[in-house]
Amino acid sequence: MNAVNKPDHIPPGHALNILNQPVEVMRGRHGQQRLFGPLPGTRHAGVVAYEFELPETFEPWPGRTLLERTFVLLDLGVSFANPCWVRDAKPDGAIVDRRAEGNDTWYVDLVTVEHHEARYIFRDLFIDLMVPMDGRHYRMLDLDEFADAIDNGSLNVERATDALRRWQRFLDRHLQSERAPVEKWTDFPPAAILPLLELPPFDEPVRWNDRQT
Repeated sequence: MNAVNKPDHIPPGHALNILNQPVEVMRGRHGQQRLFGPLPGTRHAGVVAYEFELPETFEPWPGRTLLERTFVLLDLGVSFANPCWVRDAKPDGAIVDRRAEGNDTWYVDLVTVEHHEARYIFRDLFIDLMVPMDGRHYRMLDLDEFADAIDNGSLNVERATDALRRWQRFLDRHLQSERAPVEKWTDFPPAAILPLLELPPFDEPVRWNDRQT
């Protein structure tokens, strides 16, 4: 499933005429004031999709571009994307290689959601999930960072308990609806994103810079 390989000949902004719910998105990390954006996006029912372009230090998967599209389930505060890139060369010479993950593994993030008219602000809340679509188990990450944020007071108990309840609802609805493990994910990628999955680019791309986030 390819969420980011869009036809180049379709004029920017054409996608917004289909759903007619354009939005702009700012994204960042919990506890940090600096945000990345505004990024072009659109909303369909309870899902926001937005996108940005990765710099040329990233190598896309074959047949993909460097335009990364991200989806957010607004009621759960869960963000996810099928990363478009396989390899990244860091300024210090380090190489990040994602070949072992595969080109159909999704990254899922727990986020907070703020809504101000046509603008959405999404902030990362540490907990991540890697969800492969080839029969492998998912892998959960960064629970320790979530706990550290509670310990150091940057994440209060009220927000932390709300986040964990939302995260459990996501797991129950979309990955494992039964108590016993099942062979296939229940609803992942969520059917709710289908109207947004193959749309052409929303607008002129905004290039991501890791110094901005």
